[in-house]
Amino acid sequence: MEKLIYLIRERASRDGGELRKQVLDQLVPQLSAAGASDISVHLSDDFVGIAGPMPCPGSELPMRAAVSLWIPNHDDAPAVQQILSGLGERCDGYLVTESVYSEFGQRRGAERDWPAGQRSPGLVTLALVHRNPALDERTFREFWYGHQSPMSEELQPRLRYVRNTVVHPVTPGAPPLDGIVVESWESEEIVSDIEAFHNGDLENLSVMLDSVDTVFEMSKLRSIAMSEYLFF
Repeated sequence: MEKLIYLIRERASRDGGELRKQVLDQLVPQLSAAGASDISVHLSDDFVGIAGPMPCPGSELPMRAAVSLWIPNHDDAPAVQQILSGLGERCDGYLVTESVYSEFGQRRGAERDWPAGQRSPGLVTLALVHRNPALDERTFREFWYGHQSPMSEELQPRLRYVRNTVVHPVTPGAPPLDGIVVESWESEEIVSDIEAFHNGDLENLSVMLDSVDTVFEMSKLRSIAMSEYLFF
């Protein structure tokens, strides 16, 4: 089995409720029928009241949706891409390796108790990350996995952390990308409050900035607030 993530760029004016209905009611059943499993949907919909820590700048089309799924092999990707082709203004797909660093209830909060397809409580931030060009690929992975992940787990009140390392794009023209990170939080208030976002200690923010500035290319970093819908 292989995991694919599709990032959907869409106009900011697109109604969030309409976007949600299109994806959840129409596209997810079609993807399942085409053989996709363990589908995750992240949406900038009408249930999200904040932009996120590092939203797309005005010069970019906003990322309004991300659809993650598993298929037996990515040679079959054209079938799911055809289903997603009518969603948004642009669809960029990537083959990734997934690492669930922490699951609901594993280190914080309660275990998941809501059914498939229901909106996950709280808020998700979805980050697009690029390797700091000063690091080679091996050093980048070692620092990201060995330092950034455990450090941020300790310093932030994160409920779930899914780390996706990009192997290569699967759609023509998809821009280079090194990672896609999905992090779950208890509320918008925590994400909006820079002190609460770092466990009530602003010195934690200094530690965090030192790390992310070392491992990621900061000018390209995006972190967007989204709703989450897990279909498994």
